[in-house]
This record gives sequence, structure tokens and C-alpha cells, in this order.
Amino acid sequence: MKPSVSALLAALLLLPLHAQDEEKEKDKNKMPATSLDAVLFDEGLWTKSLEDLQNATKPEPEVIKKTETGTLRRIPKGMEWLSSAKDGLRADPASYQLLGKKVGEVIVRGREGKPGEATVSVFNRGDDGEIPSATYEAKLKEWKTMLDEKLAVRSEERKQQGSVPLEGWIWKKGDTAVVLEGSMNRSEKRAEFIRLRLASVSAAKNAPTKMARRDSFAANVKKDDKGFTYIEGIPMVDQGQKGYCVVASVERVARYFGADIDQHEMAQLANTSDSGTTGSGMDKAFQRITGKIHLRTLKHVEYDEKRAERDVRAYNTAAKKANVRTIDIDTDLFYVDPRQIWLTANKDTFREVKRSQPGYEHFERKIKEYVDQGIPLCWTLYLGMFPEKGLPQSFGGHMRLITGYNFTSKDPAEHQIYYTDSWGSGHEKKAMRADEGFCMTMALYSMVPNK
Repeated sequence: MKPSVSALLAALLLLPLHAQDEEKEKDKNKMPATSLDAVLFDEGLWTKSLEDLQNATKPEPEVIKKTETGTLRRIPKGMEWLSSAKDGLRADPASYQLLGKKVGEVIVRGREGKPGEATVSVFNRGDDGEIPSATYEAKLKEWKTMLDEKLAVRSEERKQQGSVPLEGWIWKKGDTAVVLEGSMNRSEKRAEFIRLRLASVSAAKNAPTKMARRDSFAANVKKDDKGFTYIEGIPMVDQGQKGYCVVASVERVARYFGADIDQHEMAQLANTSDSGTTGSGMDKAFQRITGKIHLRTLKHVEYDEKRAERDVRAYNTAAKKANVRTIDIDTDLFYVDPRQIWLTANKDTFREVKRSQPGYEHFERKIKEYVDQGIPLCWTLYLGMFPEKGLPQSFGGHMRLITGYNFTSKDPAEHQIYYTDSWGSGHEKKAMRADEGFCMTMALYSMVPNK
């Protein structure tokens, strides 16, 4: 029996997406860390600017000195802008401590230069690996006790059932609501995450409580002097060293539409392993996630078995004429592993073949259709065929968002797209040839509000 291309594409999304430095991972918990207590528990936290917070959380001189003189030689970066819009801050795991405990990723999001909410990861499976349920329960109770002592106000127990069950407590002190919450996958007896969330009570009262209507997003469509039509205002999410490209992309679209959900909840819905999202469960995960946050998922392009076989035959015909290497495989006996195409085909010849296909016009048509409505597209592709600068990941399965296009030229070879990766500042808006993007495409989706 021939192995399925769908299974092969699924396997691509299971590949580790980042080369990990094992020694650095072992040493990260040994690194000294600056305390966030004075900043996050400050009664005037929400009156400060994001720049004030960034300056206030710079690594302490003693921490820098210990790092420079120690064996790690890794200078802590502190809080960095989440994107060039400067609407949020992010710190890598193990950069800070809170209540005397080393914590994971820290994210502060704001509006109009002021902080509005902060999230501190106490534990998440993507960064920290799996822990026993007993360890999860003990850690949750330990943080409850520490927060009771620190805040000195009565807490209220919180439990939320549904797609992502949550358990924890909420404290209200001054203008700050502090929520400690964790999630356990009870069916698989697997701890998913524990996080601390802080928010301005007054800001929350004025925040939108419903997802915006679909027809309102066209107002975010802009044009630039390069001829691009693009979507403005898509929030950035930095997936860090996790292979959470799919769930991070979905979180960005969901936040853009007005939903409040993060990549760890998405990962749990998607049954995501610590190295990424399983390809075989991606469609199902999309449906579960979008159902929870009132979004519909539409698939516009899919690279299936028949398409891969046709591509090999068309490419080999063109390759023989151009006197370049062919892909030697008997498609009557074997399914085509798409990586054979992406990694071995002559790039120029394959690009010409793909650009001449009706599917390329469909690809561009769907991009234009949804971008013009202010709806970004979730784009699954295989990196590596056409090198890109500045990527943490150089090859393998990946998801990013398509956010714009420039199809003004009569020559399709000159058409370009804007895209964005979920890797933080510097990855907000990048351009590539549309035909090269189509060459690497595994699937193209849109997520749209129900109303």
C-alpha cells in the first residue's frame, strides 16, 4: 500500500521546528533573574506607560554581573517589544522571578501606550515539558498560598468547564484583578498550564465584550506606496521556542477579531505536543477552537495526493525540456513525498510550472477576496525551497498569516504577498513572490466570524 501524502504532510508538522541548544536548556534555571514583584504588584501599575514598565523591568545590575562572571555567558534581555507597534512587551522564559520563584514567559499587552493586562506563565507544557498531575496540583496550591499572603485579600474560587476546563482563584485589590488558573486534561491525565493573569478592572469595564462583526474589518484595509493592499492591526504573538506556529497563528487571528484566548488554550484544544501541532488533528483542532470562539474555518487550498502526482509529472516534462534534474519516482507504484519536490526540484523550473497552473489564479483570487475584507489567511507551507532571511526555522512545516498582496503587474511573476510570522518584533510584515509562496503551499485557510 502506498503511504498517504496526507500522512506525510501531517508528519511535517510534527518535526521539531527549532534546533534546541540542550546545554542552554539545562542551564536556564540556573540563571539569576530579576524580581517582578515591585512592578506587577504596584498599585499604580495601570497608570504607567509601557515604556515605564520596560525601563522598570530592566535586568538588575547584580543579575547582569552574575551572568557575566558565571559560566552561562548569556546576558538577560529583559522585556522586549512584542512588535514594532509597541503595543505590548514580552520576556523569554526564566528571565524573571515572582514571589521568589522563577517564572516562564511574561507578556504585557496594552492600548494607547498604557498596559491593560499581564500574563505570567508559571508552567506550560510547550516550554516546560510534561509534569505529573500531583506536581501540577502541588504547584497550583503553592502559588495560591503565596498570593494569599502577598495580596492579603480574600480570594474567590473559579472553575470553568467547556473545551478548555480552568480551575483557580481570583483576587481583587484596588484597580487590579489577579487570576491564578490552571488547566488539566482530565481524560489524558495531563497537566497543560498554570498561569497568572493581572488586569486593570477599570480598563476591563471599558473593553469590548463581544467579537466585532465581520463587515467591520474592511476598515483595517490600507494601501501603501509600494502598491500593496494590506491589513493593519493584527496583534503579534511570539511563540518563542515552542513549535506552536499553528496555535499562535490562530490566537493572532482570534485576538484580531476580539476574542480573548491564548496559545496554551489553543494547544490544549488542538491536542498539541510540546514540539508543535499534529497535522492529522489540525482540521479537527481548527473546528474545536473556532467553535469555542465563534469562528468558522474555511479551507481554500489543499495540497493532496493527486496534486502532488500531477506536479511531479508536469515538473519532469518541463525539467527535461530545460535540461535540469528530474524527480525519479514511479507515481503508479508510490505516492509522492512532497519533500522530494520541495527539496530536490529545480526552483526556477518548478516555479514556472506552478505559476502556469489554474490553482495559482485561485490562490491569488482567495488572497485578494479575504484581504479586501480585512480577513487574514492562515497559510500552511513547507519552508526551505526558497531561502528567507532572519527565520528561527529554516525548513519544515510551518504556519504563518497572509496579510496583503500586490497583484497590479500584468506579469504574474512580479506579483507579491505580505505575510507575518508569529516570532515577535521584526516579523510583522514581510514580502515574497506570490508564485514562490504558492510553490511551498500545503494549505490555505480563513477563519471568519459567524456574523
